[in-house]
Amino acid sequence: MMKKIHILLLVAMLGLTACNNWLDVEPKTSIPADKQFSSESGFKDALTGVYIKLGSATLYGADLSYGYIDELGGLYTGYPGYETSAVFDQSFVYDYDNKFKSKKNAIYAELYNVIANVNNIIGYTETKRNVLVTPRYYETIRGEALGLRAFLHFDLLRLFGPIYKEEPNAKAIPYRTTYNRVPTPVLTAQAVVEAVLKDLHEAENLLKTSDPLDFFTDPDAEEYKLKNGFLVNREFRMNLFAVKAMLARVYCYKGDAESKALAVKYAREVIDANQHFKLIDAQSAANYNSIRYSEQIFGISIHELDKLLTANHMDAEGKRSDMHYTTSEDNFNEFYETAGAGVTDWRKLPEMFELTGSSDVVAFCRKYNQKPLKEAYGYVGANAIPLIRLPEMYYIVAECEPNAQKSADALNAVRFARGISFTDEIRTEHYDDPEPMPGVSRTQTKRINEIMKEYRKEFFAEGKLFFFLKAHNYETWLGCAVKSMTKAQYQIPLPDGETIHGNNN
Repeated sequence: MMKKIHILLLVAMLGLTACNNWLDVEPKTSIPADKQFSSESGFKDALTGVYIKLGSATLYGADLSYGYIDELGGLYTGYPGYETSAVFDQSFVYDYDNKFKSKKNAIYAELYNVIANVNNIIGYTETKRNVLVTPRYYETIRGEALGLRAFLHFDLLRLFGPIYKEEPNAKAIPYRTTYNRVPTPVLTAQAVVEAVLKDLHEAENLLKTSDPLDFFTDPDAEEYKLKNGFLVNREFRMNLFAVKAMLARVYCYKGDAESKALAVKYAREVIDANQHFKLIDAQSAANYNSIRYSEQIFGISIHELDKLLTANHMDAEGKRSDMHYTTSEDNFNEFYETAGAGVTDWRKLPEMFELTGSSDVVAFCRKYNQKPLKEAYGYVGANAIPLIRLPEMYYIVAECEPNAQKSADALNAVRFARGISFTDEIRTEHYDDPEPMPGVSRTQTKRINEIMKEYRKEFFAEGKLFFFLKAHNYETWLGCAVKSMTKAQYQIPLPDGETIHGNNN
């Protein structure tokens, strides 16, 4: 379990007023960089501080997990705090230049703020390498930081970049690799992808010989006291398999035949690490683990997560639907196919979703309910928000595997583990043929539609669906408030004028 520590990060919150403000403000009580990185504890504190910042409400503590990002994906039929009229128009979530201008600017700013801190760590792993004398520390700290830089830039690309398969050479975002005030030009999406892959491959090379791969460490075990506390519970760090999972994710996104083959390779390497991660294949009310912690390849631990959830409309113990992200009963039933294959799917159990209301029934996701996680015997994921989980690797294989049967097998592996009957397996007839939809011109294949349905079920309130829909340029979908999605809705515009980290030229 990641310990709660109090540190001062090296850079203050980014300003939004000028391109260089991101380095201009430093707290009076902060530690000078040379002093911060003069000891191993300084390096460890700085890296831990990065993980803590990932858990802010603007980032993965809300908006980029269960909050705004899943509003963009159409998972909810309301938006607490934004419903100001009797007739709620869900399409307003794409109003990036007015109603949600401050939110998208804050997401952009905070992501680059974390990247600035990461770049500082990466820089000092070279200039102060002599400080890192403990075995594994140099490779692990640098490897984690490079993996995090790639992870954060990739999410920026998927938010603020173009629809990659349509415009890979269109301008996207800056790729920051140094901790300084030098403006960084906005790169094409393809150039960003190559930069992400470069960082990931360097991280992989560093971590494959240094990562202790100590996952789900039991603090009550006798041998725990003999372990290095900085190198345990690797599921809360950018570990070797998290880097491999990211390589699978990025190569899948890149999408050419060679990249798809590499995506399958890396995804299968993670799947085959079954001594660390296994699909949960049975859950009941008695043993329900809503975040499926044992499948977590990488995630964050947030101190007093329950308070953050309550402040951001995810209070699992509350009853007021107007204070929750909710989904209409009709959409919930369609999402989980409750009248068909989903009748035995345990992902929809009451421990996961609570249906409330009389005439206007809505479903509220209880995935992050902390009470059963805290009351369980032993640690099972309290205060955790998963960012990469094992099922995604199966879905990447399903998407990128050229053999239709192998693809369907990967998809069915998750479905069967979730309780769906073998008689309801995904079959390969017309698997890669377009599936026409009334009024939709940009059709998808059966393969892609079935994977999309799985993303929607499996990663509800985890911030994955919108990225999948954008990558495949879906025209519309159940829950989408726009008749025909275009670049205007899919590509969040960069902040006005000069971007915070360089020239938007």
